[in-house]
Amino acid sequence: MTHAKIKPAHLSRNAYVYVRQSTQHQVQHHLESQQRQYELRQLAQTLGFPLNHVVVIDDDLGVSASGRADRVGFERLVSDVALGRAGLVLGLEVSRLARNNRDWYELLDLCAMRDTLIGDADGIYDPAAYNDRLLLGLKGTMSEAELHILKARMLAGMQHKAEKGELRFRLAPGYEFDEGGAIVKTNDEQVAQFIELLFDKLFEIGSISGLTKFLLHEGLQLPRRERSDGGIRWQQAYYRAVFTMITNPIYAGIYAYGRSETVTDFDAQGSRKTRRRLKEMADWDVVLQNHHAAYISQETFQRVQQMVMHNRAAKREQASTVLREGTALLQGIVRCGHCGRSMTVTYHGRARGRSVPHYGCMAALAQQRAGVCQSMGGHRIDQAISHVFLETLTGAQLESQFLALRKLDAQQDAVLQQLLLQRERASFEANRIERQYNAVEPENRVVARTLETRWNEALAKLTELDMQVADRQRLVSQKLSDSEQQQLMELAAHLPRLWVHEKVSHRDRKALLRAAIEEVQLRKQERIVNAKIIWKGGAISETSIQLINLPPPPPTPPDLVDLVRELAKRFTDAQIAGILVRRRIKTPKMHRTFTARHVGDLRRSYDISRCPDPGPDATSRTYTVDQTAQLLNVSPPTVYLWLKLGVLVGEQVTAQAPWQVQLTEVDRNRLTPEPPPGWLTLSEAVRELAISKQTLLNWVKARKIAYVYVVRGRRSGLRFDVNSAPKRKQQRLLE
Repeated sequence: MTHAKIKPAHLSRNAYVYVRQSTQHQVQHHLESQQRQYELRQLAQTLGFPLNHVVVIDDDLGVSASGRADRVGFERLVSDVALGRAGLVLGLEVSRLARNNRDWYELLDLCAMRDTLIGDADGIYDPAAYNDRLLLGLKGTMSEAELHILKARMLAGMQHKAEKGELRFRLAPGYEFDEGGAIVKTNDEQVAQFIELLFDKLFEIGSISGLTKFLLHEGLQLPRRERSDGGIRWQQAYYRAVFTMITNPIYAGIYAYGRSETVTDFDAQGSRKTRRRLKEMADWDVVLQNHHAAYISQETFQRVQQMVMHNRAAKREQASTVLREGTALLQGIVRCGHCGRSMTVTYHGRARGRSVPHYGCMAALAQQRAGVCQSMGGHRIDQAISHVFLETLTGAQLESQFLALRKLDAQQDAVLQQLLLQRERASFEANRIERQYNAVEPENRVVARTLETRWNEALAKLTELDMQVADRQRLVSQKLSDSEQQQLMELAAHLPRLWVHEKVSHRDRKALLRAAIEEVQLRKQERIVNAKIIWKGGAISETSIQLINLPPPPPTPPDLVDLVRELAKRFTDAQIAGILVRRRIKTPKMHRTFTARHVGDLRRSYDISRCPDPGPDATSRTYTVDQTAQLLNVSPPTVYLWLKLGVLVGEQVTAQAPWQVQLTEVDRNRLTPEPPPGWLTLSEAVRELAISKQTLLNWVKARKIAYVYVVRGRRSGLRFDVNSAPKRKQQRLLE
């Protein structure tokens, strides 16, 4: 049996049977669909194609056709259609071939160009025919829409179940499902104790990276949930696993769904790639508080989130806020008093056996918008801030702060009492309106609607007061007891000795400082730094620090400034630094080797402009020796020789500076593989013209004589047209 649309030209080519199932689960369990697709081979034979002309492509079994995965089989099919090898393409239905219009219409266009038919269980279609193309396009659109509808329906069902807290997923270590499907704590004592240890050590160490190092150092293994059977396996700790456990809201009794989203991007080769990206907690799809027993409180979980946010890698123009081992006490909490940006820390030299910190506002320089805002040595600043810190937390100062706290607690108690009275009145009003609403006859809707509105407003006000009372009660519960105040007084008495103790690390001092100080703002004026200390809670202290009076720096030699000004017209800072290094010129202040940063500072100090970008005019373009050698296909020594002989024109601004070669089309034409007839070599031309060799070379540089340079053979070198020499021209004029 043959079809009317199948011509002998189609039968002379191959019939391709495309077999695909979307997942490995379908490949293993949906065998009927797989068998129906393979039976299309018999359909191709029935339509007149010999068995040896029937090609089955089943490379894409278990691969989705949504366009997010590479399909080797589909690419092979498209390639064979483009090469004109296919007379018919068979698929059980359109969705087997493609689930997105991009792939589908690409196949249709190629089939129409190559006169290839497309067939499915409903019939045979010619993509080159308008009606068939219209029907195939409609089928492709419906296939893509079907995928969207199925996905949306499944996701909606999952979210609906998650909103009730009933959607099951792979639980984190420390939790299990009971017989009723509820999430309960595990009975494994080792796992439970490990989770408690994990969170206790996190706040003691201060970072997830440090916690991971602690687990590795102590040889403590991490519990992980098996994907296959859901059991617990213990393995060596690594950062990603620790991060996943620490940031999982399930340990705070929160049932969360939709914490991540799929992001599609393109790689360097232009292929589509998908990845999962975590969302902010406010953007999670479902959040159910107090859903199950928790290992940590929700307040502790919020502290974890803030710690993770705080410890993120800083941008290039920002300073890192993570505690480091360096000596700079204000690292991460110091801010520029001029522009408000965070200041970075660098270390210069050594004093008393340790590196000296240096605070600088480098954000504008890093963003290439301006120079350094301000910079200053940190040794005296650290000493002054430490003195204010210790003075504030000892003796009468601490006692006065406790007195202020007691007054504040008394005020909070009064405010709480007033809020409780307001809540009591609001509750009475809501109950009274409820009784009125219940007393109204159901048929009297006019009055009922009014009372219902007033009742809702009263309930909303009551809810708002409940939240205010809860917040105020939490503040009141945090006040210090008398015993706690006494312990703080005893610790404060020993704090100065602990501060300078040899076993207290710089990291510990920074942690103590951050426990009391929010940030420090520095503003430098001449050799005085005004420091504004912002304490936790909003209190502000100010102090001034006198920096060391440094001797005036030696002036920059005028000839060096003029040299840099001339070089900056043509070279970058890095190139200028290289020239100065080769000329053995040192920086005037510290007598150090010049770098690009030193050159940039010198330029900005004397208002010297940066090297301009080369213009688009190719005739004004100059080349380095290496670039010229590459363009002319010769070696760099040959280019130097040609510059010396005058074959090429170049300029060297100063000694040790790079050559700038002017290469024109005329210069390229002078380089020839064969000498013109009658042109003489250098020695022959000297004898013929009765002049010296140097005179002839000077004529070459002045372009007073026609010459070429032979670049091939054993007799390579200069060739001259002696008839173009100045002497010969004068003789011709006299004759």
